[in-house]
Amino acid sequence: EGADAGARTAAGGCEGEKPQGAEGIDTVRAGIQRGVCSTARFVDRLFGRENQFSEYEDETNGRASLTFGWDEQAQVTVDTRFRASANLPQINERFNATIGRASRDEYVADEIGIFNPAVGQFTDDEPAEWFAGVGYSAHRSRDSRFDLGAGVKLESPLNPYANARYRHYVYGGPRVLMTLRTTAFVENDEGFGVTQAFDVDRVLSDQYLLRISNSARMSEKTAGVRWRVRPALYQAIDYRRAMRYEAYVRGETDGEQPDLYGVAVTHRRSAFREWLFLEFGAELFWADGPEPGDRCRACVGAAIGFEILFGQAYDRILRRDATRLPADEA
Repeated sequence: EGADAGARTAAGGCEGEKPQGAEGIDTVRAGIQRGVCSTARFVDRLFGRENQFSEYEDETNGRASLTFGWDEQAQVTVDTRFRASANLPQINERFNATIGRASRDEYVADEIGIFNPAVGQFTDDEPAEWFAGVGYSAHRSRDSRFDLGAGVKLESPLNPYANARYRHYVYGGPRVLMTLRTTAFVENDEGFGVTQAFDVDRVLSDQYLLRISNSARMSEKTAGVRWRVRPALYQAIDYRRAMRYEAYVRGETDGEQPDLYGVAVTHRRSAFREWLFLEFGAELFWADGPEPGDRCRACVGAAIGFEILFGQAYDRILRRDATRLPADEA
């Protein structure tokens, strides 16, 4: 009980924030962890769905978004996403239920989507689909967590899935955070598979964060190993506004090498309310594939999106982050 209570106290903010009654070396360690974690958490709060710090599962909370994308060959695409989580205290405080609309890569394989809807026409990423599931937090501490999950993809016939996720955090001093993510999963369409991801966050200053995301997935469906690499620079203009400058490349060891790569810039800001976000993005990309319609050379794409955050957990994070950066002067 005591260990669980301590873990919950730490998880109320960033993993590793100073627990109540901490002294001496505990305070030093917590300060080192908090420095990089707070910046990473601000980035994930603003951009969303990019790492552990966007997941606050202590109460009912969620995100809902709508994005319109365009590129010079596929023309207009529309992408909607939704995710809501709720604890199940009547069963056990470690259980939570989730319902949402996301790609299979995200909710089954725990593989973060890195491509905007503007280039979705040229990827083999699964389209967004409705799903519902139950999760169990088997272990959670300041440095690691282990979760089990199971659910169904809401289609006819129903498509069940199950996964096990382990995440480990390594703090390389006051400015570097390394996140190791290992996920084993099984699902009717994909079969058995494993996703291995490794992310590095480097705080350059109070306004800049460099994140390098890498992942590799192998399953019964993939031809060899499916890999992705994305370096991204995040700029916090103020509490409400941020920029993301990124490059990305993806391939499969037994297929095209690579089959998609490009560069993109995104502006994201809260508008009217702290929990309402607007996003504008543009990119230049190249794509290969077996069909002529899958190929594109130096294509331009653009996207505009809206997102709503809801739940008391997000409200606390929004208020906490408001004290870290200067107010919007625009």
